[in-house]
Amino acid sequence: MMRTLKNQSQRDRGPRRWPRSTQQALPISHAWEDGVFRVGRSQYSKTWKFSDINYAVAGREDKEALFYRYSDLLNACDVGAVTKLTILMRQLNRADFEREILIPERGDALDEYRREYNSFLLAKTTQANSMVRELFVTVTATKRDLDEARAYFARIGTELAANFARLDSKCVPLTEEERLRALHGFFHQGSEAEFACNLPADGFAQDVRDCVAPPRLAFRRDHFRMGERFGRALFLKDYAAYIKDKLVAELTDQGRNLILSIDIIPVPMDEAIKEVEKRRLGVETNVANFQRKQNIANNYSAVLPYQMELQRAEAKEFQDDLLSRNQRMLLANLTIIHTADSLEALNNDTDTIMAAGRGNSSCEIAVLKWQQLQGLVTALPIGVRRVHFLRTLTTEALAVLMPFWVQEIQDSGGVYFGENSKSRNLILCNKAKLQNPNAFLLGVPGSGKSFNAKELITFLALATDDDILICDPEREYAALIEAMSGEVIRIAAGSKDHINALDMVEGYGDGDAISEKSEFILSLFEQLDDEGIGGRQKSLLDRSLGDLYKKFKKKKRQPTLKDLREELLAQPEPEAHDLALSLELFTEGSLDVFAHQTNVDTQNRMIVYDIYGLGRQLKSMGLLVITDAMINRVTKNWQEGKRTHLFIDEAHVVFENPHSGEFFNSAWRRFRKRNAYPTAITQNVEYLLDSVLASTMLSNSEFIVMLNQAASDREKLAKLLNISPEQMSYITNADPGCGLIRYGRALVPFKNEFPTDTALYRLMSTKPGE
Repeated sequence: MMRTLKNQSQRDRGPRRWPRSTQQALPISHAWEDGVFRVGRSQYSKTWKFSDINYAVAGREDKEALFYRYSDLLNACDVGAVTKLTILMRQLNRADFEREILIPERGDALDEYRREYNSFLLAKTTQANSMVRELFVTVTATKRDLDEARAYFARIGTELAANFARLDSKCVPLTEEERLRALHGFFHQGSEAEFACNLPADGFAQDVRDCVAPPRLAFRRDHFRMGERFGRALFLKDYAAYIKDKLVAELTDQGRNLILSIDIIPVPMDEAIKEVEKRRLGVETNVANFQRKQNIANNYSAVLPYQMELQRAEAKEFQDDLLSRNQRMLLANLTIIHTADSLEALNNDTDTIMAAGRGNSSCEIAVLKWQQLQGLVTALPIGVRRVHFLRTLTTEALAVLMPFWVQEIQDSGGVYFGENSKSRNLILCNKAKLQNPNAFLLGVPGSGKSFNAKELITFLALATDDDILICDPEREYAALIEAMSGEVIRIAAGSKDHINALDMVEGYGDGDAISEKSEFILSLFEQLDDEGIGGRQKSLLDRSLGDLYKKFKKKKRQPTLKDLREELLAQPEPEAHDLALSLELFTEGSLDVFAHQTNVDTQNRMIVYDIYGLGRQLKSMGLLVITDAMINRVTKNWQEGKRTHLFIDEAHVVFENPHSGEFFNSAWRRFRKRNAYPTAITQNVEYLLDSVLASTMLSNSEFIVMLNQAASDREKLAKLLNISPEQMSYITNADPGCGLIRYGRALVPFKNEFPTDTALYRLMSTKPGE
């Protein structure tokens, strides 16, 4: 027996007494607040949780790259410690899930829509997979005391975080409460939310085990009872010569509560080389003995048996892997625990799991006979190993048991955005958890872009008290907002609704308010004059605007563009008169819609700025004025502690002029800093990506919804956001409402289908005839 295996077997030797209570069945002797457990006489364990990655939808080259990075992670497993990778599959508690995502009624006129939206969500939860996939890595090491263990785990945690980061996975340590909550969730399936434990500072075992232990544990020859449920421990008995990288995904994708764990014991390289040489020498000895026997029998042309040839080739390949291919010798075993409501259902699930092992990889999954307790504690992310069936593997042979599969987005307090096309789970996004809430919604006409935005607006209107501001150049949102008791401000030449372009609340901008407003006015004049304005004209505008606000501050009212024109006419420079002449059409002429005092209700919680009637000449200017009005509202809400959601449709128009693009980029930063969640909506992605400012904003936005894209747009998006060709296939000739969501570091394919026989659909649809 190898020295490493012998030493580890001595450490893993469990108690000789059979547990007399469910608490004693759990091998935890002490627990501390930072998540360190003592699981033996001098053995300590700590667990980290890591996020999934999109391995299933990656291309062949990307899969190979991920495979080798995962192999590097396995190579980094510390000698002298046991590393346990755990996949915990649990079914969402339907009652808790519905309580979290359904919109409570408020006794107002919108309850009819809330009931309809809740019916839609309930239907989706019924159709969805409703399984949560959690990934853990637990390291167990033998240390003299707690301080030495903590120092060791601090180093290991840093290395794990770096190795998982190379896979685009986030690895975070679990506290004592989080580890116990995970164990409680397994032992108390269906009542996970009932976890409550007043954890003592010293973490004595009896207390913490009381928090998680089930009311009953009874073990039989090939199954066990856990409370009112039945469970069974399985293990990977026969490791096939060829295994597909989706074996682990197939074993866990059963739609049942299940735990799959892989225990990994690295062998030191010097010991591994000696062991391989010893095995190869044994094979060569057998070959020599066979040939000698054949020679004695005068059979000089005898061919080596196939099995012996295979052993010789495998031994040589194993040795080459260790010496020249950056492989390590690893001892590993795979255990599975699955549970069901009845013994019959348990037997059916066992057959399904065994068939999944045999189906594509010819692996034999077997039941642990008379070792159900050992299998249970081995599979749990506690950090012990009581099943002593180990296989000797190289790094790449073990890496085939790939724990990664597909990313999920299921934030608590999240908004429904569709279903994961790969896992069929609901996508719930809470932008408050991202580094920034800035969002882009991209798609060709007819891809469901406006519908997607309206669906989000509907949820915000029905479920929150947040303010909603919409810049609507195509008159698509008025009907929805009016039905939700919002305000529609129609701005057009000759309209009675007016927005004062020079309105400015206290605290406007990031620094000096006058300087910030001057930047807006410069952007405005860029829209008025096709040839742009020069340095002297900019100086004149800045001076005139500063003088104007000083005068009107004393009058305690806001100036207008008419007042700015009069201020320019009062200046001695001829350039000032030229500027005043450029402004005349928009102050005294027929396009004076932004030159009056604001006369509409801008305090409504939901406002649509309808600029459809502005015409082509005024639309760019209108977008700037509306953006500036939004800044004013955001600033006021921020001062009052309110959150604001902003939707800016046809956002590409802003970037057709460099100066207006600069202003919009500045406004985007202000939105983010002032508890505002901006969403830019556009169909002309190419225009955005041709602008340095717009492409920078896009790459720095944490939330991007990509629907069906034109060919040229796809290529540029793939390059900017580092999207593989396989992932881009989800936005190539995609059906309406289907595409990709980039959510922080996650990139998830989704589909979103809304029932057409509802009042909400009729309010949100933009299809002709609907």
